[in-house]
This record gives sequence, C-alpha cells and structure tokens, in this order.
Amino acid sequence: MVIHYPKLIMVKNIIIALIIISISGCNSSQTNKKTSVTFVDTTKTVASDSLYSNKQEDAINDKQREINEQEIEISIKNESDYSEKFIEGLKKLREEKITLSDSLLILNDKDTIHFPGTPKIGRRITLTGKKDNLAIAVTIKRLNYTTIDYKIEMIEFGKSSHIQNGKADIASSFYFGDESDESDKTGVSYFVTEFSDLRENDCYTYIRVGYEEETSPYLLGKIIKNCNGKLLDIDLDNFSTLIEK
Repeated sequence: MVIHYPKLIMVKNIIIALIIISISGCNSSQTNKKTSVTFVDTTKTVASDSLYSNKQEDAINDKQREINEQEIEISIKNESDYSEKFIEGLKKLREEKITLSDSLLILNDKDTIHFPGTPKIGRRITLTGKKDNLAIAVTIKRLNYTTIDYKIEMIEFGKSSHIQNGKADIASSFYFGDESDESDKTGVSYFVTEFSDLRENDCYTYIRVGYEEETSPYLLGKIIKNCNGKLLDIDLDNFSTLIEK
C-alpha cells in the first residue's frame, strides 16, 4: 500500500499560513489602536506654588528684620541729647550693641565715635548766598548732638519767594564715612556735617555745614532742596556756597 504525503503537507502548509496571517492581523490591529494621552494644566499649580513661595519669603524677611531689631542692644544715657528719628535709625543698623553717652557713640563696647562738633550746640548761625537773581538765607541752631532747628528763606527778585521751617537730623549711619564739599571761592574741599529733613510727597531738604579750615572764623554751607514752590530745585552744583554772616 502506497501513501501519498504531498497532499497532507500542502494542507499542513495552508493551516500554518492561515495562523501566521491571523497573528499578523492581530498585531496590526493592536498597532493601529490610538494611544490615549491626558494633558494636565499645571499653570494654576505653578502660580499657586509661586505665590506661596513669595509669601513664605516675605514672612522670612519680616521675621529676620524683627530678629535683627531685637538683637540690637541700645543703651542711652540721656534721650534728650538725641532725636527719636536718630534712635529709630540705629535699630536698623547691623550692630549688636550701641551706647549713646553725651557726645560719644560706642559700637559693641569697642569702637568709639564722636558726634560732629559743627555747628556748636546752642549757637544760632545765619548763612547767606546769592546767584543771579536768587538769594538764599539759612538760619540754624543746634539743639542737641543730632538735630538742628532751621529756617530757609529763598527770594528770586521780582518773581517769587519761598520760606520753610523745620528740624533736620544727622543720619544714624553718619560714622560710615566723611562728607565733603568744595568752596566756590577758593576751590578748597572741606569736611561737612549733613542734616536732613525728609517729608511726604518726596520733598527733601539737606543742610551741609563745615569750616574750610580749623582756624576759619566763618562757617560755610550748602543746601540740597526741592519743593520750593515756583523756584528751582537746589543742588550742590547750581547754587553758590553759603557763608556765615
């Protein structure tokens, strides 16, 4: 008996081919399926995190300022010798201990600084100057180690005038460095003591006084001032040196 295998092999091959086609179709179907993608809007989250971060930073800064002020020990022999503004300004300085005793400012029990001696306490002085049609007179009286009482009179002949009264203080950080101006007449630089009066609406007045030489009998002065009504703002360059009368 003879068995013919070719037919059997052919059937087997057909079955295998169908299986391969079926598997390939399944893979293709899986490949063609769309992938589901979810987009998340992180804008609100980022904004929220940023706002939280800013608030946290502000809180830290406020706390640090509070700690800095608490850490400063200020000892004052006689409070009437210094203005409240000056004392408040000391609290913002990065010092551990500050002592005020008469004309001395002592830092951390180590460094001793003398308050400026110009002008002398209790002395009333008038300084005057003129440039073009504008004349200025400044009358000052030193009240204590930090403060002067002042009156500024500005007159532009034939046009307008301006008068201002007030109190001005030296900076709490005056010991950081010396200030100096230059005499219009001689061109010589001289050390000055600066007193300031800062007001609302960004109005400011600075009065700077000093002696050209230690033996000079006349006090010299300069002012820096705005909010002068119809008159121009005064700075170090656009008006002449004031001289004691």
